[in-house]
Amino acid sequence: MNTPLVSIVMPCYQAEATVGRTVDSILAQTLPDFELIAVDDGSTDGTGALLDALAAQDARIRVIHQQNGGVACARNAGMAAVRGRWLAFADADDLLLPDALFHLLSLDDGVSEILCSAFIMRHIGGQEEDRLFACAQGDLQVVLESLVRGDSGLNPMYGKLYRTEWVQSTGLSVPPGVKVGEDVLFNLEAFAHASSWRMDDCPVYVYTWGGDSAMARAQADVYAKSQRMLEGIAHFVQAHGLETALFRAHIDIYLRTLRKDRGRLRAALSLHYRTVGVITRGVRFSQLCAKQKLYYLALRTLPCLSYFLP
Repeated sequence: MNTPLVSIVMPCYQAEATVGRTVDSILAQTLPDFELIAVDDGSTDGTGALLDALAAQDARIRVIHQQNGGVACARNAGMAAVRGRWLAFADADDLLLPDALFHLLSLDDGVSEILCSAFIMRHIGGQEEDRLFACAQGDLQVVLESLVRGDSGLNPMYGKLYRTEWVQSTGLSVPPGVKVGEDVLFNLEAFAHASSWRMDDCPVYVYTWGGDSAMARAQADVYAKSQRMLEGIAHFVQAHGLETALFRAHIDIYLRTLRKDRGRLRAALSLHYRTVGVITRGVRFSQLCAKQKLYYLALRTLPCLSYFLP
């Protein structure tokens, strides 16, 4: 059985209109030593048939058909089938830039378990200019803060390579049932387990949004849809004893999600004591810096004072 250098896992659901373009961008890679594992997650359009036709034309493509279980289950099914030394991810409506795999592998120092580059966010129809999202580079504290806040190119699973043997040995998987932010929860555990990683700011991936993209659909009722992600972040913070270290970042992700959904004033008025209890649980007040102590006291006394937090 051949062992490709890279295995690319691509979950597909109702992607007949876009997946051909995505596959073309993968087949056009300047590094040809890869396999593409496309997981048809119970599509009812022509996605499955199209994937089978593409696989018949290129032996590097393998297709898994399964009942609809959501993107997390599709990614996990693909991960269970990989043969490559490195693991990559792609969505069925995005693009890999031609040198993506070649560039990411150029970061390999023989030790690091995760290799990361930047991605471009592109609005379908060109109504907005492309935006570059680079990774937050630094130590584990910097990386985890950025992942919790969601403020850099670190969050998604695409634009990265993960050492397959390490992923399998640590038992990493995508949390099932999480529809928004499952990437964040996977990467929090990945970086927490990694001994080292390498990053740069070169774009390797194009994330498209607008129209009927997953990101566009997620913008409606974003706070309600993000509950499983927020719960997962809280669980991660507490399980790893990072309540104090990630206190400010934990505040930020709740406020950022609420404000995106409801605006600054309504977000402050709707922040409940029970939510504050989740954010402040286990935080060692004496170890907070002066400014964070003020934030802590304000939230615990009157959550609506979060209006004044930056």
